[in-house]
Amino acid sequence: MMVSPSKILIHQKKVYVIIINYKSEDVIHNALKSLNENDLDLHIVILDNESTDVSYKRLKSIKVRKVEIIRSDINLGFGGGINKVFKYIQQVYNDNEYIFLFNPDAIVSENLVRNLLNILLKNNNVAAISPCVMTMDNVKHFTGATIDLKHCVIQNNPKITKTNEVRKIDTFAGSAALLDSRKFDNVGMFDDGLFLYYEEAFLSMKFLNKGYDILYEPNLKVFHHCGYSVSNTVKNYSFTRNHIYFFKKYKKESSSFFCPYRIPLKKIMFYIIHFSPQNIYIILLAVWHAAIGRKGML
Repeated sequence: MMVSPSKILIHQKKVYVIIINYKSEDVIHNALKSLNENDLDLHIVILDNESTDVSYKRLKSIKVRKVEIIRSDINLGFGGGINKVFKYIQQVYNDNEYIFLFNPDAIVSENLVRNLLNILLKNNNVAAISPCVMTMDNVKHFTGATIDLKHCVIQNNPKITKTNEVRKIDTFAGSAALLDSRKFDNVGMFDDGLFLYYEEAFLSMKFLNKGYDILYEPNLKVFHHCGYSVSNTVKNYSFTRNHIYFFKKYKKESSSFFCPYRIPLKKIMFYIIHFSPQNIYIILLAVWHAAIGRKGML
Protein backbone atom coordinates (compact mmCIF):
# COMPACT_ATOMS: atom_id res chain seq x y z
CA MET A 1 0.00 0.00 0.00
CA MET A 2 1.34 3.43 -0.94
CA VAL A 3 1.91 5.91 1.88
CA SER A 4 1.50 9.62 1.19
CA PRO A 5 4.60 11.84 1.59
CA SER A 6 2.83 13.88 4.31
CA LYS A 7 2.19 10.71 6.32
CA ILE A 8 5.85 9.71 6.08
CA LEU A 9 6.80 13.18 7.29
CA ILE A 10 4.40 12.93 10.23
CA HIS A 11 5.97 9.62 11.26
CA GLN A 12 9.35 11.32 11.46
CA LYS A 13 8.22 14.13 13.76
CA LYS A 14 8.07 14.34 17.52
CA VAL A 15 5.90 16.84 19.37
CA TYR A 16 6.59 17.86 22.97
CA VAL A 17 3.36 18.53 24.84
CA ILE A 18 3.84 21.13 27.60
CA ILE A 19 1.29 21.22 30.43
CA ILE A 20 1.52 23.66 33.34
CA ASN A 21 -0.20 22.21 36.40
CA TYR A 22 -1.36 24.31 39.32
CA LYS A 23 -3.71 22.37 41.57
CA SER A 24 -5.39 20.79 38.54
CA GLU A 25 -4.59 17.16 39.32
CA ASP A 26 -8.31 16.38 39.62
CA VAL A 27 -8.83 16.98 35.90
CA ILE A 28 -5.40 16.45 34.33
CA HIS A 29 -5.99 12.72 33.88
CA ASN A 30 -8.84 13.49 31.47
CA ALA A 31 -6.57 15.84 29.54
CA LEU A 32 -3.89 13.18 29.19
CA LYS A 33 -6.37 10.47 28.19
CA SER A 34 -7.70 12.68 25.42
CA LEU A 35 -4.26 12.97 23.79
CA ASN A 36 -4.95 9.97 21.57
CA GLU A 37 -2.77 10.37 18.49
CA ASN A 38 -2.23 7.94 15.61
CA ASP A 39 1.04 8.05 13.68
CA LEU A 40 2.49 10.75 15.91
CA ASP A 41 5.22 10.61 18.55
CA LEU A 42 4.15 12.64 21.60
CA HIS A 43 6.35 13.29 24.61
CA ILE A 44 4.43 14.96 27.45
CA VAL A 45 6.23 17.17 29.98
CA ILE A 46 4.23 18.44 32.96
CA LEU A 47 5.47 21.26 35.16
CA ASP A 48 4.08 21.05 38.69
CA ASN A 49 3.93 24.79 39.36
CA GLU A 50 4.28 25.27 43.14
CA SER A 51 1.53 22.81 43.93
CA THR A 52 1.36 20.93 47.23
CA ASP A 53 3.28 17.76 48.06
CA VAL A 54 0.00 15.87 47.77
CA SER A 55 -0.55 17.28 44.29
CA TYR A 56 2.97 16.31 43.23
CA LYS A 57 2.56 12.75 44.51
CA ARG A 58 -0.71 12.40 42.61
CA LEU A 59 0.97 13.57 39.43
CA LYS A 60 3.83 11.13 39.96
CA SER A 61 1.30 8.32 40.15
CA ILE A 62 0.11 8.96 36.59
CA LYS A 63 0.56 5.81 34.52
CA VAL A 64 0.72 7.15 30.99
CA ARG A 65 3.47 6.36 28.51
CA LYS A 66 5.97 9.15 27.78
CA VAL A 67 4.92 11.49 30.57
CA GLU A 68 7.69 13.37 32.35
CA ILE A 69 7.09 15.52 35.43
CA ILE A 70 9.34 18.33 36.64
CA ARG A 71 8.74 20.62 39.57
CA SER A 72 9.08 24.32 40.38
CA ASP A 73 9.31 25.47 43.99
CA ILE A 74 7.82 28.83 43.06
CA ASN A 75 4.77 29.69 40.97
CA LEU A 76 6.16 30.82 37.63
CA GLY A 77 2.79 31.56 36.08
CA PHE A 78 1.82 30.39 32.61
CA GLY A 79 4.48 31.98 30.38
CA GLY A 80 7.29 31.52 32.89
CA GLY A 81 6.32 27.89 33.33
CA ILE A 82 6.29 27.25 29.58
CA ASN A 83 9.72 28.87 29.27
CA LYS A 84 11.14 26.67 32.04
CA VAL A 85 9.88 23.48 30.41
CA PHE A 86 11.02 24.60 26.97
CA LYS A 87 14.56 25.29 28.23
CA TYR A 88 14.55 21.89 29.95
CA ILE A 89 13.56 20.16 26.69
CA GLN A 90 16.25 22.07 24.79
CA GLN A 91 18.90 20.99 27.30
CA VAL A 92 17.90 17.32 27.55
CA TYR A 93 16.71 16.48 24.03
CA ASN A 94 18.02 17.31 20.57
CA ASP A 95 14.84 16.82 18.54
CA ASN A 96 12.66 19.71 19.73
CA GLU A 97 10.99 20.98 16.56
CA TYR A 98 7.41 21.44 17.78
CA ILE A 99 5.69 22.09 21.09
CA PHE A 100 2.00 21.76 21.84
CA LEU A 101 0.77 24.03 24.65
CA PHE A 102 -2.10 22.34 26.44
CA ASN A 103 -4.06 23.25 29.55
CA PRO A 104 -4.58 20.57 32.22
CA ASP A 105 -8.30 21.39 32.35
CA ALA A 106 -8.90 20.82 28.64
CA ILE A 107 -9.82 17.88 26.41
CA VAL A 108 -8.81 17.46 22.77
CA SER A 109 -10.48 15.53 19.99
CA GLU A 110 -8.70 12.49 18.58
CA ASN A 111 -5.68 13.23 16.35
CA LEU A 112 -6.00 16.98 16.93
CA VAL A 113 -2.25 17.54 17.31
CA ARG A 114 -1.54 15.43 14.23
CA ASN A 115 -4.01 17.47 12.16
CA LEU A 116 -2.53 20.76 13.36
CA LEU A 117 0.98 19.52 12.57
CA ASN A 118 -0.11 18.56 9.06
CA ILE A 119 -1.13 22.17 8.44
CA LEU A 120 2.05 23.53 10.00
CA LEU A 121 4.23 21.29 7.81
CA LYS A 122 2.57 22.70 4.69
CA ASN A 123 3.08 26.33 5.76
CA ASN A 124 6.72 27.09 6.48
CA ASN A 125 6.10 30.65 7.63
CA VAL A 126 3.62 29.69 10.38
CA ALA A 127 4.81 30.10 13.97
CA ALA A 128 1.64 28.95 15.77
CA ILE A 129 -1.75 27.41 15.08
CA SER A 130 -4.78 27.00 17.35
CA PRO A 131 -8.06 25.10 16.96
CA CYS A 132 -11.51 26.29 17.99
CA VAL A 133 -11.76 26.34 21.79
CA MET A 134 -15.13 25.42 23.28
CA THR A 135 -16.34 25.65 26.87
CA MET A 136 -17.40 22.46 28.59
CA ASP A 137 -20.99 23.59 27.90
CA ASN A 138 -20.25 23.43 24.16
CA VAL A 139 -20.15 27.21 23.68
CA LYS A 140 -17.51 28.72 21.40
CA HIS A 141 -14.89 30.51 23.50
CA PHE A 142 -12.01 31.11 21.07
CA THR A 143 -12.68 31.42 17.35
CA GLY A 144 -9.55 33.22 16.25
CA ALA A 145 -8.63 36.48 17.94
CA THR A 146 -7.99 39.84 16.30
CA ILE A 147 -5.99 42.66 17.91
CA ASP A 148 -7.43 46.15 17.43
CA LEU A 149 -4.51 48.42 18.27
CA LYS A 150 -6.45 51.59 17.46
CA HIS A 151 -9.21 50.92 20.00
CA CYS A 152 -7.08 48.90 22.44
CA VAL A 153 -9.12 45.72 22.45
CA ILE A 154 -8.61 42.05 21.58
CA GLN A 155 -11.71 40.49 20.05
CA ASN A 156 -11.67 36.88 21.13
CA ASN A 157 -14.77 36.00 19.11
CA PRO A 158 -14.78 38.22 16.02
CA LYS A 159 -17.78 38.19 13.70
CA ILE A 160 -15.71 36.95 10.76
CA THR A 161 -16.12 33.31 11.74
CA LYS A 162 -18.63 32.17 9.13
CA THR A 163 -15.98 30.45 7.00
CA ASN A 164 -14.72 26.95 7.82
CA GLU A 165 -11.38 27.55 6.12
CA VAL A 166 -8.07 27.82 7.93
CA ARG A 167 -7.22 31.51 8.20
CA LYS A 168 -4.66 33.92 9.56
CA ILE A 169 -5.32 35.51 12.97
CA ASP A 170 -3.51 37.96 15.23
CA THR A 171 -3.07 35.83 18.35
CA PHE A 172 -3.37 32.15 19.25
CA ALA A 173 -5.07 30.50 22.23
CA GLY A 174 -2.69 29.49 25.01
CA SER A 175 -5.01 26.71 26.15
CA ALA A 176 -4.27 24.75 22.96
CA ALA A 177 -1.67 25.76 20.40
CA LEU A 178 0.98 24.05 18.29
CA LEU A 179 4.15 26.14 17.98
CA ASP A 180 7.25 25.89 15.81
CA SER A 181 10.01 25.57 18.43
CA ARG A 182 12.66 27.34 16.39
CA LYS A 183 10.46 30.37 15.77
CA PHE A 184 9.41 30.40 19.45
CA ASP A 185 13.07 30.40 20.49
CA ASN A 186 13.98 32.95 17.83
CA VAL A 187 11.61 35.63 19.17
CA GLY A 188 12.69 35.15 22.80
CA MET A 189 9.86 32.93 24.09
CA PHE A 190 7.23 34.25 26.53
CA ASP A 191 7.65 37.25 28.83
CA ASP A 192 8.44 35.69 32.24
CA GLY A 193 7.12 38.67 34.19
CA LEU A 194 3.50 38.68 33.03
CA PHE A 195 2.58 35.69 35.21
CA LEU A 196 -0.94 35.21 33.81
CA TYR A 197 -3.02 36.58 30.89
CA TYR A 198 -1.91 38.39 27.73
CA GLU A 199 1.19 36.19 27.37
CA GLU A 200 -0.19 34.91 24.05
CA ALA A 201 -0.82 38.45 22.80
CA PHE A 202 2.71 39.62 23.59
CA LEU A 203 4.25 36.52 22.00
CA SER A 204 1.96 36.82 18.97
CA MET A 205 3.12 40.40 18.40
CA LYS A 206 6.70 39.13 18.46
CA PHE A 207 5.79 36.57 15.82
CA LEU A 208 3.95 39.07 13.64
CA ASN A 209 6.73 41.65 13.91
CA LYS A 210 9.17 38.99 12.69
CA GLY A 211 6.95 38.37 9.68
CA TYR A 212 5.62 34.99 10.87
CA ASP A 213 2.01 33.90 10.45
CA ILE A 214 -0.45 32.63 13.07
CA LEU A 215 -3.30 30.35 11.98
CA TYR A 216 -6.72 29.29 13.24
CA GLU A 217 -8.33 25.95 12.31
CA PRO A 218 -12.10 26.22 12.94
CA ASN A 219 -12.83 22.56 12.15
CA LEU A 220 -10.76 21.17 15.04
CA LYS A 221 -12.04 21.54 18.60
CA VAL A 222 -10.73 21.62 22.15
CA PHE A 223 -13.03 21.68 25.17
CA HIS A 224 -11.71 23.85 27.98
CA HIS A 225 -12.85 24.26 31.58
CA CYS A 226 -12.04 28.00 31.49
CA GLY A 227 -10.55 29.45 34.66
CA TYR A 228 -10.57 26.14 36.55
CA SER A 229 -7.69 26.99 38.91
CA VAL A 230 -7.75 30.80 38.73
CA SER A 231 -9.52 32.91 41.35
CA ASN A 232 -11.55 35.93 40.29
CA THR A 233 -9.16 38.21 42.22
CA VAL A 234 -6.07 36.92 40.40
CA LYS A 235 -7.90 37.08 37.07
CA ASN A 236 -9.05 40.68 37.56
CA TYR A 237 -5.62 41.83 38.69
CA SER A 238 -3.49 40.05 36.08
CA PHE A 239 -5.83 40.72 33.16
CA THR A 240 -6.13 44.44 33.97
CA ARG A 241 -2.43 45.07 34.57
CA ASN A 242 -1.24 43.15 31.52
CA HIS A 243 -3.96 44.66 29.31
CA ILE A 244 -2.56 48.11 30.15
CA TYR A 245 1.04 46.95 29.57
CA PHE A 246 0.17 45.49 26.18
CA PHE A 247 -1.68 48.46 24.74
CA LYS A 248 0.67 51.06 26.19
CA LYS A 249 3.39 49.26 24.24
CA TYR A 250 1.56 48.55 20.99
CA LYS A 251 -1.34 51.03 20.64
CA LYS A 252 -1.52 53.18 17.52
CA GLU A 253 -0.05 56.66 17.65
CA SER A 254 -3.48 57.98 16.68
CA SER A 255 -5.08 56.35 19.76
CA SER A 256 -5.88 58.52 22.75
CA PHE A 257 -3.79 58.47 25.94
CA PHE A 258 -6.70 56.83 27.77
CA CYS A 259 -7.07 54.01 25.22
CA PRO A 260 -5.29 51.34 27.35
CA TYR A 261 -7.39 52.33 30.38
CA ARG A 262 -10.82 52.22 28.73
CA ILE A 263 -11.64 48.60 29.65
CA PRO A 264 -10.27 48.89 33.24
CA LEU A 265 -12.41 52.02 33.75
CA LYS A 266 -15.48 50.14 32.51
CA LYS A 267 -14.73 47.38 35.02
CA ILE A 268 -14.45 49.88 37.85
CA MET A 269 -17.81 51.40 36.90
CA PHE A 270 -19.36 47.93 36.81
CA TYR A 271 -18.11 47.12 40.31
CA ILE A 272 -19.22 50.51 41.62
CA ILE A 273 -22.74 49.84 40.34
CA HIS A 274 -22.71 46.36 41.89
CA PHE A 275 -21.06 47.67 45.09
CA SER A 276 -17.98 45.43 45.14
CA PRO A 277 -15.23 47.31 47.05
CA GLN A 278 -12.81 44.38 46.92
CA ASN A 279 -12.91 44.19 43.12
CA ILE A 280 -12.64 47.99 42.82
CA TYR A 281 -9.51 47.85 44.98
CA ILE A 282 -7.99 45.04 42.87
CA ILE A 283 -8.55 46.89 39.59
CA LEU A 284 -7.10 50.12 41.00
CA LEU A 285 -4.11 48.17 42.36
CA ALA A 286 -3.53 46.66 38.92
CA VAL A 287 -3.67 50.12 37.30
CA TRP A 288 -1.17 51.44 39.86
CA HIS A 289 1.21 48.50 39.36
CA ALA A 290 1.02 48.99 35.59
CA ALA A 291 1.97 52.64 36.12
CA ILE A 292 5.05 51.79 38.21
CA GLY A 293 6.07 48.79 36.07
CA ARG A 294 5.48 46.05 38.62
CA LYS A 295 5.33 42.53 37.21
CA GLY A 296 4.99 39.00 38.57
CA MET A 297 2.14 37.54 40.59
CA LEU A 298 -0.29 39.41 42.84
